[in-house]
Amino acid sequence: MKKHLIAACLGGGLAAAMAGPVAAQTQIAWGGSNPGGVMYYMVGVAGTLFSDQIDDLNVTQVTTGGSTENAKRLIAGELDMGIVYGAHVYMSLHNEGPFQNDPKGEMLRGVAKAYEGPTYFVTLQNSEIERIEDLAGKRVALGPPGSGTVFNCSNMLRALELLDDVDPTMMTFADAGRALANGQVDAVCQSSAPAAAVSELAETRGVRILEYTEEQMATIREMYPFYNTGYLSEDVYTGVPETRMPFMTVYWVAHERVPADVVERMLEVAYQEDNRRRLAEGHAAWAQMEPDTANFLALGAPMHPGAEAYYKREGLWEE
Repeated sequence: MKKHLIAACLGGGLAAAMAGPVAAQTQIAWGGSNPGGVMYYMVGVAGTLFSDQIDDLNVTQVTTGGSTENAKRLIAGELDMGIVYGAHVYMSLHNEGPFQNDPKGEMLRGVAKAYEGPTYFVTLQNSEIERIEDLAGKRVALGPPGSGTVFNCSNMLRALELLDDVDPTMMTFADAGRALANGQVDAVCQSSAPAAAVSELAETRGVRILEYTEEQMATIREMYPFYNTGYLSEDVYTGVPETRMPFMTVYWVAHERVPADVVERMLEVAYQEDNRRRLAEGHAAWAQMEPDTANFLALGAPMHPGAEAYYKREGLWEE
């Protein structure tokens, strides 16, 4: 039987197929984010689940900068799956934003909505920074280079005319948490929740998450209509009340070359009640997983054939 080696050479950047009389197994390279980021832990728990429960499948978690890098490496053929912002799927198809110089993302296929990610700024509880406009003149960690967090945080600051007024720095989520605790930066920006570094700070030092006003949200949505207004619930971080902020839908995305039967079987496993509970216990964001087919299709990209087959069979397909 053939062995499908979907992404054999991550460094080389192109998938390789290997045929021969070997045990049939599909290798999936799945991009998440840096340690400390939500996507990192989501891919870690999901990869373990699928590798354990699908005998002929092996999922390798690939550490990346996050959504932007995941999309770029999917386009380049270096990844088979990734967690990607809906905005990045849209922009990759139109060569906009960080994808201006890349081939169009016409090989991107939807698998499922992973979660809705908020973008927010965090300071220590005793900080003099109390409002978003107080970030002017401050040192702000915007996330790892090439990440979707940098994309989102920059969008917020640009829309609110603060981008040129802050002193930005880029670092991993874990490093940003340590830098905030040590006074090396004044605030950090996150674009998903709960984030491990923020949770640790909330429990050990106390944090303040800056709330967006209704006027600020209207300004952001006017410039970037792919954000919507939502609320971070009070049970996400210790000591942090319900807080208004922008949200963006984040998707589990596959390269078109991933076999349809592989994606269909992964979804069969993912949507089993016990496995949904296991995913959510691994990271709370997985509790938000749903088909969301109509909204993904509205971005201009198709769903993966394996996902389409599963959702239509289960009566979950919407256009």
